[in-house]
Amino acid sequence: MSIRRFAANYVFPVDEAPIKNGIVEVDEQGSILSVYAPSNPDALHSTEFHNGAIVPGFVNAHCHLELSHMHGRIAKGLGLTEFVRHIGQQRQAPAEQITQAIDNAIGQMHQTGTVAVADICNTTHTLRTKQQSDIAFRNLVEVFGIHADEAQKAYANALSTHKAFAAQFADTAIVPHAPYSVSDRLWQLLRPHLHGLTSIHLGECMAEYELIERQQGELYNRYNHIYTNYSVPTGGTPEKVIERNLPANCRPLLVHCTYTHPKTLHTLSQRFAQTTVVTCPESNLYLEGRLPNLPEWQRLQLHIAIGTDSLASASTLSMLHNINLILDAFSTLHFTEVLRWATLNGAVALGFDTYLGSITIGKRPGLCLIDHFDFTHLRPTAQSGVRKLM
Repeated sequence: MSIRRFAANYVFPVDEAPIKNGIVEVDEQGSILSVYAPSNPDALHSTEFHNGAIVPGFVNAHCHLELSHMHGRIAKGLGLTEFVRHIGQQRQAPAEQITQAIDNAIGQMHQTGTVAVADICNTTHTLRTKQQSDIAFRNLVEVFGIHADEAQKAYANALSTHKAFAAQFADTAIVPHAPYSVSDRLWQLLRPHLHGLTSIHLGECMAEYELIERQQGELYNRYNHIYTNYSVPTGGTPEKVIERNLPANCRPLLVHCTYTHPKTLHTLSQRFAQTTVVTCPESNLYLEGRLPNLPEWQRLQLHIAIGTDSLASASTLSMLHNINLILDAFSTLHFTEVLRWATLNGAVALGFDTYLGSITIGKRPGLCLIDHFDFTHLRPTAQSGVRKLM
């Protein structure tokens, strides 16, 4: 059996403490055989030493790859409501342009160490490229329709898209978009599909709360402009809409939660079999100019993961970039904690933790090197880059 040994100034297994001058042994399939600190010079025999920190491959818990062709086309700071309007205007583009952008985006993910992705799908545009990639995907077919008259058509379209993905990816799921964008009738159609991994955008803007709680605000005005008659989803608050419609045995990814009170998230997390709260730092800053209170999330012991969202609202799909945004914004958070969000927590949420998420004997997590690492404070720097070792 062929064995390769990788060493660096630090190895971060994630499920154990960092190892100074650590060594990772892997077989030809990338399975971890051993992780240790050298006890004598002979341990360094045939070892590839790298200056930096070795970490497992990253798990992106929320992305919209099919929007990649919109990179740089929507201005910063518009707010979610205006952003959604621009997305609707730019979804139609030449097929070759959409495909090339998706190819490039998945290539960027691969180069920056991402090994698994929860990807939101409204179309089958990403299917071909995903089949050719060695990244693991959870394809989440998203459904929205605020007007009851749209429900049957939206549901039928989702079933068709789901069928195409499920033929190649067994764990494809149908998921609701957001509490404010799914009618009561559409929720009824979706409920049979929600007894496993699901995903829903929550608390991404204040207009969501204004619409559901007070029937006013930007989103409410937008829907009034589009429809002559529609009903606000029943529940009273976005969180109550979720409680009313998601079954207790589901595993929700609650995405963004920029404006959701942390204690409310804690209450929601107690309701379901497994709840993961997903932050998308650059996208939140790009659209709304703010981040959720991540230290409070940590204090409440929420299960946190990290996503990049789409290139329509981010400069890159690099998970390391989003880790640095979090560390720069919150001095009380440590790299070891945030790295766990970007690796093992995401893997657990997506059901990939038996082989991804940590440098653990028997797993095949992929190994990445972070260079220009700050060894004094044990964190990446603004100059850090990341590349796959295997």
